[in-house]
Amino acid sequence: MKRRRGVLTFFIILVSGVLGAIVGHVLKDIIPILDRGLKVGTDQLSLNLYLIDVSFGIHVNITLAAIIGILIGVLIADIGRRRKE
Repeated sequence: MKRRRGVLTFFIILVSGVLGAIVGHVLKDIIPILDRGLKVGTDQLSLNLYLIDVSFGIHVNITLAAIIGILIGVLIADIGRRRKE
């Protein structure tokens, strides 16, 4: 039961961060500070095994709106946890 609650909490926080980033991008002309952030990640990593060529790369764009969205998600998850107890 606790594992399911942890997965749900992670999903709520992830979705709220994505929604916050989308809202910040949409409102960037009105409130430009919401879309400013830091891009963290790696360039493309490649592993060539002569039979299979595997490439991997990931970038995370951390903006102020995404951080606000994550904080709102944490609050929603905490309120949901307290209601179940």
